[in-house]
Amino acid sequence: MTQTAFSDQNGVYLMGMTDAQELRNYITARFTEGELQYAYELLLENAQSLAKAERIPPLQALWKIIDAAYDKKMPPLTCGEGCAHCCYTGVMITKMEWDGMINAARQKGIDLMDVIERSEKSLHRIKKAIESGIDPVKIDWYQMVINQPCPFLDEDESCTIHDDRPLDCRTMVAFRDACGSKKLEHAQRGGLIEEAVAPAVIAKLQYEATPKLKRRKFDGTAPLRLIQHWLLEYKKKKSSRKRKK
Repeated sequence: MTQTAFSDQNGVYLMGMTDAQELRNYITARFTEGELQYAYELLLENAQSLAKAERIPPLQALWKIIDAAYDKKMPPLTCGEGCAHCCYTGVMITKMEWDGMINAARQKGIDLMDVIERSEKSLHRIKKAIESGIDPVKIDWYQMVINQPCPFLDEDESCTIHDDRPLDCRTMVAFRDACGSKKLEHAQRGGLIEEAVAPAVIAKLQYEATPKLKRRKFDGTAPLRLIQHWLLEYKKKKSSRKRKK
């Protein structure tokens, strides 16, 4: 298998990455197209079957399968509760992931307006960027919130919705040692084939959950936004409802 200077059998080291293309190159070098297609079909089928059997949302079923795959196929994680260096960067998520996160927050009694209030600094940056009129494709959204804590990170540096955290969080893992700084010197991605095909599986699950009249042609992807972007949209909708009352 071809490896970059900053990779091993467990994935690409994020600290050595200069471009997301390096991760894609690593995955295509490690797994064949046939392996990826088979893994996608199997993961989708298993997530749907588990969701039906346990009467849980398909996304929760997917998380269970991915967690089990890490436990079975990868070395023990050195990440732990309170190890939150990776929680100070941008996290891009789909609408399905966002829906799962806010449902988890509601079940835990978390007030999203409190989440919004303590994240005002990063939300303000995103709001200004949206209102700037600049083509969103040309904006470095990750840079907009770099070194800002995730809105769902609590005072103890623990994730308040850990069981329902999105894929971007689940696949930022460390095996060599716990990261000692926001440089994420031990964090890796790309070592698990389920991780590689999970974005397409989520896109398919979201597509199938969309009413047929609102569906567009499925292309294997789903739009991604920062968590802060989704929070701004939530705040806007909530304000709109108040005005109507």
